[in-house]
Amino acid sequence: MHRRLTVNSISNVSCYFVSLVVSFSLTPFILRSLGDSLYGFWVLLLSFIGYASILEMGVQPAVVKLVGHYKARGDIPKLRELLSAALYFFLAAGGLAGLVLVAVVPPLVPRFVSDLAQVPHLRWLFAVLAADAIVMFMTYLFAGILYGWQMYYAKNLIDIGTWLTNALLLVLFLRPGGILTLAAIKLATDLVALSAIVSVCRRVFPELRLQRGAVHQGSFRELLGFGSRIFVSATTSRLATHAQPMIISSGLSAAATAFYSFPARLVDFGRQITWGLTTGFMPLFSELHSLEERALLESVYLRYSRYVLLAMLPILVLLFAFGPPFIGLWLGPEHGPAYAERGRVVLYLLAAASLVESLQPLLWRFFIGVGHLDFLVKVSAATSGLVILTGIVLVQPLGIAGVAVGVLLGAVLAQVVFAHHTCRFLHLSLPAFIRRVHLQPLLAGGIGLGVALGIARAIGTGSLLALAAGATSTCLAYVAIVWLLALRPEERRWVAARIRRRP
Repeated sequence: MHRRLTVNSISNVSCYFVSLVVSFSLTPFILRSLGDSLYGFWVLLLSFIGYASILEMGVQPAVVKLVGHYKARGDIPKLRELLSAALYFFLAAGGLAGLVLVAVVPPLVPRFVSDLAQVPHLRWLFAVLAADAIVMFMTYLFAGILYGWQMYYAKNLIDIGTWLTNALLLVLFLRPGGILTLAAIKLATDLVALSAIVSVCRRVFPELRLQRGAVHQGSFRELLGFGSRIFVSATTSRLATHAQPMIISSGLSAAATAFYSFPARLVDFGRQITWGLTTGFMPLFSELHSLEERALLESVYLRYSRYVLLAMLPILVLLFAFGPPFIGLWLGPEHGPAYAERGRVVLYLLAAASLVESLQPLLWRFFIGVGHLDFLVKVSAATSGLVILTGIVLVQPLGIAGVAVGVLLGAVLAQVVFAHHTCRFLHLSLPAFIRRVHLQPLLAGGIGLGVALGIARAIGTGSLLALAAGATSTCLAYVAIVWLLALRPEERRWVAARIRRRP
């Protein structure tokens, strides 16, 4: 079990780092090829696709859980029945999403983008995006089968190959082809990835046979029953996230959306790394809860929340110390200075929101595992609505920073409520909870931020080489600070023993 958790977590994090490198390498090229307005329009289109993903309705997590459950029981007929129901569901959801993207979204776009005359082949563009939405929903199904088989690493290898292929095709064909080529290459590589995932599924599950006649109403109830509460929470979070470019585009301009998107993307990569580190904990929490191992459940939650927080803090430290100059260098001398300056405050606000969210990195994994989601879902829905409302109110007086203020406000309110809820569930006082999880990591992170700012002043941030040297020095200093201040004596002894045993 521990080996699977380790392999999958390392695989997820490695996959996100590859995604980060590919995205950072490609984005300036895409921006230069499309220009500010077309790039902002592309970000807006991806937001519409993000809204279409709401139709997933939590069924993929249900597929993951039920594949693992019925595989362990050896009930292959029941598993085939449920996967057949999931196939019909995702085909219907993908078809509906495609129809919306072709028929409903185009009349709405002029509300957010004033000049569509510069967008060539607009009708074909929406048709390609509609086809890609169908591919996306089919990928949900077959990726869910791999996740249920605990084969995250296989899906990650396919994703890495897809991203590299996509990058090569964009470098070769984007500049002459424009935004329609960008969408077509995305569709083509997504189709290849889906084919690869299906092939792996059939190899690890040769008994996989989708059965049309075996599907009945109970299969859909079982799928939708598990995912409904997760769906509500995920939907409200997606609404808040994908509303941000729409608020900016309608309140300011499509170009302003591009200025907001780069700091948002930097911070989002940190969130994805947290997801990768924590993805394997939910089944462990579920197992401990079913065995009524309450003391061990509490110990694992508190201990590993501290470890994941320690792992996340250097990423946030680097964002605060080196984020704006990195954006400037990343996008080059033509666009970089403007994007770095206009995105500076946004980056700080979004990174602060991410820090607040990281104070309980295992929160959702824990409460899904123990089956107590209702309260968290209500709080998540309320704070997501607050994020949207605050962004609408503040976007005019504060510009793109007003939307980021809403994100930070929502994160602070949600995490305060979640902390009190967790303490009640674990029968802990809030001071004891902070002492056991947050005190040492935040001390190490604060000192690390001071060291990072000092390094930035000493060596400068005028080149990528200087930024790389500063980031490396900061990480090495942070490791030393954690060793001295954030690890307990028994943890230091354990780490030292593991190092000595390595060949």
